[in-house]
Amino acid sequence: MQSPASSSSHQGPGGDRRLAGYLAAVGAAAGSAAASADAAIVGSTMEMPFGVNGEANIDFNADGQIDFQIDHDRVNVGGNDLDFLQIDKNDVNGASNPLAFDPLPGFKPTTFPPGATSPNNGSDAGYMVPAGQGDYPAALAAGTPIGPGAKWDWQEGDNFLGTGRAIRANRLIDEDATQIDQILGGRTAAQVQVPTNGPNFLGLGGGVRYLGVRTDLNGTGQLNYGWIGIRIDNQADATGAVVGYGYQTVPGTPINAGAVPEPGTTLLAAAGLAAAFAFRRASGRNRR
Repeated sequence: MQSPASSSSHQGPGGDRRLAGYLAAVGAAAGSAAASADAAIVGSTMEMPFGVNGEANIDFNADGQIDFQIDHDRVNVGGNDLDFLQIDKNDVNGASNPLAFDPLPGFKPTTFPPGATSPNNGSDAGYMVPAGQGDYPAALAAGTPIGPGAKWDWQEGDNFLGTGRAIRANRLIDEDATQIDQILGGRTAAQVQVPTNGPNFLGLGGGVRYLGVRTDLNGTGQLNYGWIGIRIDNQADATGAVVGYGYQTVPGTPINAGAVPEPGTTLLAAAGLAAAFAFRRASGRNRR
């Protein structure tokens, strides 16, 4: 019969080697998870209502620069109130200046004020569309993939596809449909372009749908993909709320509409320590 000392010298090193190997594997997994945490989904579930002439600002990477804005505008034309809801990548136009376009010929698109950070590249900003150029933004169901393989566009300018026609396709709800440009701006029907596929945030009965968006954060030359959840509470007034947003921190990596951040490395580390403790207990029982 072996003495406790000999038993310990026989089983201890082997058990310790096994434990060391296990902890090394846990550590490697934790390190991998920590690396992936830097490449995780980041977002918010805070509800941001927008009323008449109100807005909700989206700052994906929390750098103080607005990346997108969900903007409600009401413009009175000939005694009639026209409500529209749009996604903006700058604050060039709104209820007080509804005829403004950006960019001016030969200039890069304006962005929201960058503050202490580098400005986003407005030329690369886009929203997912159902079919092609000139569509209103798509109203996506939860889980819809948002990434490089989708169809993207941003049409808000005075030269749609080189035709010289004005278009404002960045509308989620659009009671205007070029009336402002024609009545207040003096354009003819031949000088405007109305998207034919929507608008797509009508008739949802208070359900949440998602905008798929892409942005070149801080002008790095790389595209990040994200989503903005929207609920229309009053369709007649085009008012409602942004119910959350999220983006994938790794450029070029797809994200599903409505996807929220997953648990981080804390849970993995806790699981590793629990497993290590269980391993020690099992090893102790084997020695008796």
